Amino acid sequence: MHITIIMVVTYILCCVRIGTPPWRYWQLNARYFSAEHGIFSKLSLDALIPERWRLSQSIDSDAITPTTYPVFLKPEWGQNAHGIHRADDAEQLVRLRASLRSEPQRYLIQQAAPGKREYEIFSIDANRKDGRHDVITITEAVNDREQFPINSKNNRHTRYVDISHQFAADQKDIVAQYLSQVGEFGISRMSVRADSNEELVAGNFHVIEINLFLPMPINLLDRSYTWSQRWKFIRSAMMSLARATRMITPVENPQPIFTRMMLYGRGKSPATVSNSKSTHKIGERYIQP
Repeated sequence: MHITIIMVVTYILCCVRIGTPPWRYWQLNARYFSAEHGIFSKLSLDALIPERWRLSQSIDSDAITPTTYPVFLKPEWGQNAHGIHRADDAEQLVRLRASLRSEPQRYLIQQAAPGKREYEIFSIDANRKDGRHDVITITEAVNDREQFPINSKNNRHTRYVDISHQFAADQKDIVAQYLSQVGEFGISRMSVRADSNEELVAGNFHVIEINLFLPMPINLLDRSYTWSQRWKFIRSAMMSLARATRMITPVENPQPIFTRMMLYGRGKSPATVSNSKSTHKIGERYIQP
């Protein structure tokens, strides 16, 4: 929590320094916010992923019978792996579905990603038209206890190791460009699985999830980091984020993203959401222009 507070305060000070309103942060990825659903929908973001990197994922229902296990049940939006469950067989899936039936948010079912290693790719891209990312880090989620873990900072068997130094500058540029093929994100963190660093650079990976709301630079959770290293990274990254905020093209009626994300799921049932009047089919690229 203290790292988050330091980042927020530093970001605000950087915005003040360069003369840009910090509250405009919420518009960094507004183009990808679903005004219809009131969230950065995992399903609509999934539709942006090129097919070669995409996992099988859809709104869960009893009519879906997985052909392989494990599978993951995950809320259409969430942070820090909150609400994600793994089913290792058909019997466990039935029990999970029964326990989640009363939850207010829609749940998605996703196949497990192949690949021996899990990577968190964090990026800040101030000018999404110049072909380069201002910040790019590659962190490995290491879990020696489970083959298909639900990795997060709350999983006591998971540790995060910043391996950015294992990639040459041109290799990091390649990985950053893969992210740009998914979307022009101002700030993002993409979770992927691949067999090795070499396979990641070669583009042989699958995307587990993309976080656009409040993506934590997960490299800061590397236990080998000193406070001096963390502070150096935070100062540099938050200045890049402030510059990205300054470069946002103002719009007349900005989306109330923070409010709608915070209220998501409160007082709504899955039926209410799925039966609401819609102008888009689920899975389409319903992105704001």
